[in-house]
Amino acid sequence: MIEVPRTKTGIPGLDEIINGGIPRENLVVVGGDPGSGKTIFCLEFLYNGAMKYDEPGLYISLEESQEELLKIADIFGWDFRKLLEEEKVKMISVELYDFDKLKNMIEDAIRQIGAKRLVIDPGVIFRLYFERELDARKRILSLGRMLKKSGCTAIITNEISLEKTSSLFGLEEYVADGVILLYHTRLEDRFIRSIGVLKMRGTKISEKLHPITISKSGLTVLAKQELFEDV
Repeated sequence: MIEVPRTKTGIPGLDEIINGGIPRENLVVVGGDPGSGKTIFCLEFLYNGAMKYDEPGLYISLEESQEELLKIADIFGWDFRKLLEEEKVKMISVELYDFDKLKNMIEDAIRQIGAKRLVIDPGVIFRLYFERELDARKRILSLGRMLKKSGCTAIITNEISLEKTSSLFGLEEYVADGVILLYHTRLEDRFIRSIGVLKMRGTKISEKLHPITISKSGLTVLAKQELFEDV
């Protein structure tokens, strides 16, 4: 088999269930319900990239301010302020609702720091940019294609719930190379966090749900365990 170059997430246990990491320059949608750990996942992905693998990262926030993201990172001991000063990470909080300007801004920011990792969070905000679904579908798919040519391994987050998934207008089905789902599920008298890999192009994946924990050091995937085992 041809060895696929990979971007290691550095998230304990995750690379183990996706055959060593995300194939380099792939686009992955990370979906989850509120409180499932999507933002922590994204921050850890970028922090590990800059600190462990010397890969500059770009965080495009469509909702949280930079200061709010830094406060979350501080909880886990991730010193993003130093990385920002050294231009190993760039965080941009977006307040504009012109999709073409957003797309151009992302391309410019990738070039400015030579980004190898990119996060757009949360992708569900894209719905506010368009009145017609057809326009949304065309433009979001074009954004996905641009990201795949950008040289970055990219993550876009999405909202899901037990009732429904807010589709990113076909991005998951037609353009994204991978889909990772985070769950925060009630089991009797407690809540259990878990992760599942719905697809990852060119990669042997675990087809099981695995428990995850969030501790003071960040998110950990219990790759050796399955959901509903005694965790």
